Amino acid sequence: MYCQSDHDETGGNGMKSTGIESSFDHADISATIVFVDMSGFTALTEVHGDHVAAQFAVDFADMATAARGPDDDLIKTMGDAVMVASADGLAALAFLRRLGVAAARAEGFPMLRAGVRAGTVVKRGGDVYGTTVNAAARLAALAAPGQVVVCRDVAAVAGDVDLPIEALGLVSIRNMAEPMELFAVDTAGGHQQHVDPACRMHVTGSSAKATLSRDGRTYRFCSKACAELFDRRAQGGRGSSTAQ
Repeated sequence: MYCQSDHDETGGNGMKSTGIESSFDHADISATIVFVDMSGFTALTEVHGDHVAAQFAVDFADMATAARGPDDDLIKTMGDAVMVASADGLAALAFLRRLGVAAARAEGFPMLRAGVRAGTVVKRGGDVYGTTVNAAARLAALAAPGQVVVCRDVAAVAGDVDLPIEALGLVSIRNMAEPMELFAVDTAGGHQQHVDPACRMHVTGSSAKATLSRDGRTYRFCSKACAELFDRRAQGGRGSSTAQ
């Protein structure tokens, strides 16, 4: 699945050795790293409680496991997030599309967001490490709900899976020395507008338990409690709300 390179005196990454000896087995591999998480998970936990949030985390891990293709390795789950190592950008985007479809079909499931970076990583046991891994996590943090932020190499194959793409230009990434040329891929199919603004869960017209109209815009909510919370938070702002 992956391309493995010999580990030489430079550490396999073009950098001079620090002189610190390693006592573990590891290898440099080429992979496309995917970090994907549930958008607004902190808000969801605050509104709906720890037990509901924990069940969403379990369901999300199950979805990610089921969405894997033959070229995807589920490296780890981390509460509201999962990390996957795919063979290439095409496999990574195909995985994210399958995962997005599964999440959209689950009523009330939070919107997903992801970061994808292709490059060399260090593989040790069942885990991966390195700058490529760190960058993928940073890109996920930049993504909007329903969005995937990717590097140029991954963006080049987005058309092969028929996903709309938008150039973001050069973007400075926290704790990264150089700006990266980034692109946004939409995997949500326009569902971003149907997000509960209080808890960030995805709400369809049929699943909405309450709606509020404010400043000419209609908001959908998964529960009356979320509608009331949103209205209380908005009391200090301009405009008025009308409950339905």
